[in-house]
Amino acid sequence: MKSASKPRSRQVMDFPLDVRTQEKAKTDKAPCVASGRLATYAPDGRNVERFLALLSRRMNRHIAVSMIGCVHCGLCADSCHYSLVFPDDPQMTPVAKADRIRKIFKRHSDWTGRIVPWWVGAKSPADDADLNELKNVAFGLCSACRRCTFSCPMGVDTGGLVRFTRGLLTAVGIVPEGIFNVSRDQWDTGNQMGVQEDDYLETLAWMRDEARTELGDDSLDIPVDKEGCDFLYAINPREIKFDPRSIGQAAKIFHLAGESWTMPRWGWDNTSFGLFSGDDALGAYIANNVYEAAVRLKAKRLVISECGHGFRATRWEGYGWARRDQDVPSESVVVTLERWLREGRLKVDKSRNMLPVTFHDSCNVARSSGLTEEPRRVLKRVCADFREMTPNRTENYCCTGGGGLLSMAEYRPVRLEAAAIKARQMEATGAKLVCTMCHNCIDGLNDVIKHYNLDMKVVQILELVDTALIR
Repeated sequence: MKSASKPRSRQVMDFPLDVRTQEKAKTDKAPCVASGRLATYAPDGRNVERFLALLSRRMNRHIAVSMIGCVHCGLCADSCHYSLVFPDDPQMTPVAKADRIRKIFKRHSDWTGRIVPWWVGAKSPADDADLNELKNVAFGLCSACRRCTFSCPMGVDTGGLVRFTRGLLTAVGIVPEGIFNVSRDQWDTGNQMGVQEDDYLETLAWMRDEARTELGDDSLDIPVDKEGCDFLYAINPREIKFDPRSIGQAAKIFHLAGESWTMPRWGWDNTSFGLFSGDDALGAYIANNVYEAAVRLKAKRLVISECGHGFRATRWEGYGWARRDQDVPSESVVVTLERWLREGRLKVDKSRNMLPVTFHDSCNVARSSGLTEEPRRVLKRVCADFREMTPNRTENYCCTGGGGLLSMAEYRPVRLEAAAIKARQMEATGAKLVCTMCHNCIDGLNDVIKHYNLDMKVVQILELVDTALIR
């Protein structure tokens, strides 16, 4: 592995001050936040005023408790991969990052900060430069993995504070361009990669034909908008644009399991950049598209493909954002696979996966959704040599690409430096394959493998199950 010892310290202000101009944001195409769409940056001196108004208006009990509950014990520093890799840089600790918004809260919402601001370190942003510096912390120095939250004796949710801060900044248009562009695509096209309907349908037809050829069975289908099926399958747009083989693998498995299923023509994106940007309106819009598709097509269940933040957003958070009940039961495709294997509906031979494999627990799947055992039960059935990472499950380290960081190129250098601890963790297993149930983690882990010259390959659970299938 490429040496990762003594990484250099990096100051917040080393990041570019790239507050977007109205021209750069293409305001003629980007709707405004008042109508539930994206805000655009308006350099009229009122962004601080808007930010502070939103701070007060959006405050809730969960965030308020995390604002006031921190006792600055420092235990969170031992949990954060940024802090562990940059031990000489105190601003890399979760408490220091959270204090950026906490100081503003104290100045404007806490009576101590209004009366004796110097005593409690209360501080108010003066201009857009201050807000932009806050952006560089909230978006650039935290993947919102929430590992620190699990170590906090006071229950402070630093990941929640970071998302709250991101949401305030997004609402006034001070947001990394990558996050802005992907969010705009989700608003405009209903999916984060701007996939057009014709491309979506053509890719499904292509994967159907490939799967038929591989199985030698022309009855295999990838149905679209079929009513009354056992389940509706929602996917990550990356599967259409960059990794369609995962759709073909799923189709083969579903066919051999004998299930009736469908994919919707509209409402197929299970991901949500609203989770990353703190934009609840975007989160509600995308999640509701999926929920409405399941209801419209009278599906008995909603099955969510291997996507970490997509699973969290669709299975849990989306119902709150959209303010609706769970009309249709939902689950991860990994839970579906585990049930079919347990029931004997899929026949597998683990000797077909002989390479040593380890499992990466995605932050949004394990810590934020509690799904840890089902993927392991699947892997132990289809792999001959399964090895655990240390630590694992809710204690696992982030792939370093979470929280939307993969879309923010300006923070890539520090992200990969902070990935040193993940690289060491992966290498220590001696595995040749690192498996994850998250498309975001595929790209994040591939970046780590390439940067640190690891002799490993990233795979997903569907791929390993497909390889082990007895057809």
